[in-house]
Amino acid sequence: MANSNITRETQKNRLKRQLVPAGDDFVPERKPLPKAFLPALLLVLFLCAIGGYLYFTNRHYDSLTVIWDRSTQSESGKAETFRGYEPFAKGVLQYSKDGASYVDGDGKTIWERSYQMQNPIVAVQGDYAVIADRGAQSIYIFNASANTGLASTVLPVSRVAVSGNGVVYAVLKDESADYITAFKADGSGIDLSVKSIITGDGYPIDIAVSPDGTELITSYVSIENSQTVPKVIFRNFDEVGQAADARRVVGGFTDEFAGHLVGKVNFSNNEYSQAFYDGGIAFFSTKVLTSPELLANVTFEEEINSIAYSKDYAAVVLNTNTGEMPYKLVVFKANGTKLSETEFNFPYTSFEINGDYILLYNETACRVYNTRGHELLAADLPAQTSFMVKTGFMGEFLIGGSGQMMKVKMN
Repeated sequence: MANSNITRETQKNRLKRQLVPAGDDFVPERKPLPKAFLPALLLVLFLCAIGGYLYFTNRHYDSLTVIWDRSTQSESGKAETFRGYEPFAKGVLQYSKDGASYVDGDGKTIWERSYQMQNPIVAVQGDYAVIADRGAQSIYIFNASANTGLASTVLPVSRVAVSGNGVVYAVLKDESADYITAFKADGSGIDLSVKSIITGDGYPIDIAVSPDGTELITSYVSIENSQTVPKVIFRNFDEVGQAADARRVVGGFTDEFAGHLVGKVNFSNNEYSQAFYDGGIAFFSTKVLTSPELLANVTFEEEINSIAYSKDYAAVVLNTNTGEMPYKLVVFKANGTKLSETEFNFPYTSFEINGDYILLYNETACRVYNTRGHELLAADLPAQTSFMVKTGFMGEFLIGGSGQMMKVKMN
C-alpha cells in the first residue's frame, strides 16, 4: 500500500511540473472589478444612508419607553423644590432660591452649589451658565465641572448673559442710569463699562452675547420727543469695537421696530443673531464685524404666543384664533430662511428647540416635531414633567422634575 501511495504522489508531482514551469509560483488569475462598480457601490451606500436618516428622522412614534429612572435629590438626601430648569451641557441645570445643581445625561449629580437669592435669573450658553440675584449684587458662574467664579457688583443686577467661553455680561442699575459691565469666568472684573440713560440709548430690556464673548446685542426702549422708541444696538468689545467709538457701538436699528417692543435678543452663533418683537423676528448677520446687516424682517399677522431658539434655529408659535387648530408652529434657520409652518392643537406649556427637535410639552404629555414640521411623537409622559431635554442619542430624552429624572426613548 505504501508503494502505491508514493507512486500516486509521484504522478501528481510530475503532472504539476508539466502544468506549472519550475520556479514559478502558481497564482490564480483574478479578474479586475468593472470600473463602474466602485462608484455604483458608493452611490448605493450613500442612498441607503440617506434613506435610513430620512426614515428615522420622519418616522412617527406613539409612546415613550423608560430606559432608567433615578433620584436626583441632593447628597444630603434633601428633596429640593427647584424653581426652574435649563438644558445645560449634556444634562440639566436645576436652580432655586437656595441653590443649584447640574445633573448629567446619566442622572449623576456633577456639582451642587448652595446660596441665598430672592429672585434668581439664569443664562446658559454651551458649557457655561450664570445665575444672578436680580436686584442684588451677586453673580455665580459655572461650567460643566464646577462653580468657576463668584462676582460681586456695586450696583444691583437686572440682566445677565454668558458666552460659550465663560465671559459674563451684566446690566447694573441705579436710580438714574443703567451700566453694562463684564466679568471673566473666574469672577474677576473686566475693565469695561457702558452707561445708558432713558433719553439716550434707553432702558435695556434684554442682552445677548456671541459665543466667543466679543459681540453684544442689546434691545432698548428710549424716550424721544415724549414717545417711546425701540432700538437694537450691536457692540463689539474686541479690537473692532475699540476703533468704533467709546461706547463700542458698531451698528443700530430703530425704524424696523417702530411701534413695537423688542422683548428678546439672541446670538445663535458668532455670525447670526435675532431680535424677537411683538409682531415678528428680525434676523441679523455680523459677518462684517464693523457693519451688522439686517438679513430679513419677518412679520406675522397672528399674535406670537411663544418663542424658542438655538444655535441653528429660531421658531415661534402663533395664535391662529381658530377652533380646531388654535396654534401654528413656524420654524426658521438662524439666518432667517423659513423651513416649515405647521398647525396643531396641543395644549403645551413649554416650547423648546433641542438639536433638530422641536419640543412642545406640559406636565403630562408631549409633542415632538422635526424642523421640517413633521410630527415625530405624540405621547403621554411616564411621570409628571417639569423639563424635557434631548440627549446625544437619536430619539432619547431626559425628563423629570424635582428629585427625579428619567431617560426615555421614542417607541
